[in-house]
Amino acid sequence: MTACTCFNADGNSVFNGNSGCPTPTPGLYTGPYSISNPFPNGVVPTLTSPPPGLANNLGTTLNTVLHSQRTPTTYNFNFGLEYELPHQVIVSAGYVGSRGLFLPFATVDLNDLDLATIARYQSGLVNSTVPNRWAAILPPTNANYGSSTVPLFVALEPYSQFGNGSYGNNNGVIVHGYPGGDSEYSSLQTKVQKRLTGHFTTLASFTWAKLITDDGNPPLEFVGSHAGNPQDWRDLQYEHSVSPQDVKYQFTGQVSYDLPIGKGQRVNLNGVKNAILGGWTTNAIVYLSSGIPIASPVVGAAFSYIPNQRPNLTCNPASGAPHSATTWFNYNCFSFPASPFVPGNAPDYLDNVRTMGARDLDLSLYKTFSLGETRELRFEVSSYNVTNRAQLGMPNVPSITAVTTQPGVAATFGQITSTVNTPRQFQFGARFSF
Repeated sequence: MTACTCFNADGNSVFNGNSGCPTPTPGLYTGPYSISNPFPNGVVPTLTSPPPGLANNLGTTLNTVLHSQRTPTTYNFNFGLEYELPHQVIVSAGYVGSRGLFLPFATVDLNDLDLATIARYQSGLVNSTVPNRWAAILPPTNANYGSSTVPLFVALEPYSQFGNGSYGNNNGVIVHGYPGGDSEYSSLQTKVQKRLTGHFTTLASFTWAKLITDDGNPPLEFVGSHAGNPQDWRDLQYEHSVSPQDVKYQFTGQVSYDLPIGKGQRVNLNGVKNAILGGWTTNAIVYLSSGIPIASPVVGAAFSYIPNQRPNLTCNPASGAPHSATTWFNYNCFSFPASPFVPGNAPDYLDNVRTMGARDLDLSLYKTFSLGETRELRFEVSSYNVTNRAQLGMPNVPSITAVTTQPGVAATFGQITSTVNTPRQFQFGARFSF
């Protein structure tokens, strides 16, 4: 609080607005501010004149969204056949697909240079300097804008007054939710269902699918490891690959069987034996799936002219790979691109290199005891991941430069140090309904 000798009726000192108090700063907040009335113009202060133009936020990173942008659009289409076989067995098969347009990216930077500009100027982007057009606008608030010259890449950026003046650091004008992506999904979905007959029911489904996209880092990530970033978000031909959310094969089987033990059953029991051992139902659920694609490594040079430059892919990295926790796959199929100024041909995500798939078996056993017309007691024993199989997580994928220049890094390429499922669990429960 600036020294002030003015007071209001409550005896509080007042800043601005009274005779003898400091004069309000032009263009900023006006009005009598006091402890008893700290917001005389409302919680959000009002600017009485515009900020000082280009000087506003010079040298800082802006985060924004587009003022007007395309609405994400998804077209869904499917057709199928269903047929009932004897013994109340129903089989069905169908094609399910979708087409996504204007899918939002997590972020893009409007100051990122496109691949054509990088290829044209090459090392001159940082080795050449040009006059600094921002130096005369206002006193320097950032060291990169205070000198009389700046690197060439600063002058080539569309909004070079924003950002900290460094190259390729994703700073400048960050747009969230840029609608630049698209996707294609196709799947064959089959199902076999047997209705409850003879105390037995079953349901099995199988899906064979493929999801392709150029939006490898969507803002709503819920499946996969989203490490891929575009080499040039303005030219997505290099990003069109299998999605990090793609699960190629999935099988789910569920069986429910009323055990033939109890009064009038194959194993006939009466009295106390029937009350304890009769009327139990067992359930089993099996889930099998393939893994999800792994992101290609980046080149990761000490100074990369393409910030997310990927290597060239020369063979199938999964061919002959050990697929063990120590080495899930190797780096022999990756090589440096022809130069630091051209993109690599490795896809964003590798269709042939996937994480370990799921192999899960869950079992449960339950019985319901009737305690009258409106009351019942149910006991249940459940077991999850009965086989206690460990599902390995995502392998380590260091940069190609680190692998070839740093001792010990090559040994960690493809190494897995985590799991993504839980160990075997048992659960015991009871429920009383009335």
